[in-house]
Amino acid sequence: MSNFFNKELLYRIVSILIFIPVVIFPLFHSNLLSIIIYLIIISIILIEISDMKKKVEKVLSLNIYYFISIASFFLFLFLLITEKYSDYFLLGIIIIIWLFDTFSYIGGKVIGGMKLMPKISSGKTVSGLITGVIMTLLASEIFQYFSSHSYDHSTVITIFIIFLSFFGDTIVSLLKRHASIKDSGSIMPGHGGLLDRFDSFIMVFFILGSLNLIK
Repeated sequence: MSNFFNKELLYRIVSILIFIPVVIFPLFHSNLLSIIIYLIIISIILIEISDMKKKVEKVLSLNIYYFISIASFFLFLFLLITEKYSDYFLLGIIIIIWLFDTFSYIGGKVIGGMKLMPKISSGKTVSGLITGVIMTLLASEIFQYFSSHSYDHSTVITIFIIFLSFFGDTIVSLLKRHASIKDSGSIMPGHGGLLDRFDSFIMVFFILGSLNLIK
């Protein structure tokens, strides 16, 4: 438990308390504010990816991810502005991503044990992944049961979002390993760069937005 209650946890809590309102408030205020805020976020992420490209000789994978990141944020704004999904549905997706990330971190720190992908990410553990999946599914079901809004997040959809979230996080871990860096930046204490915070978000909305385009 001593590994859990440390300075990194404090940084994460402070970052989340500041960061969550910045991300969520625009969803319920106006589309214009959402566009401004999210364009600022993607601009910083693209700068971080560009900095990573300076550290490697082969940049193809980073160039591909650069394009995916741009597409993801514009697809997210497309879903928001066209009201393909309700604001509460999009909020639900963001909550699922954050819950999975948070519970995975807590499970890995408290339980510890076997590393999940030691050659890709030294911080990920099997216990963290299992804890993240189980607790996110449980929290999602409880949240929907007591909520007065319809989020339409079935268990299948929640699992799909969790899978994409994990996939997105793993891809960025691979890219950071390729660039021989731990964090994509330092703008968020306890998390690193914005890419470290939005890696799951990027893949979730890239796939979700793409599926809606081809419907």
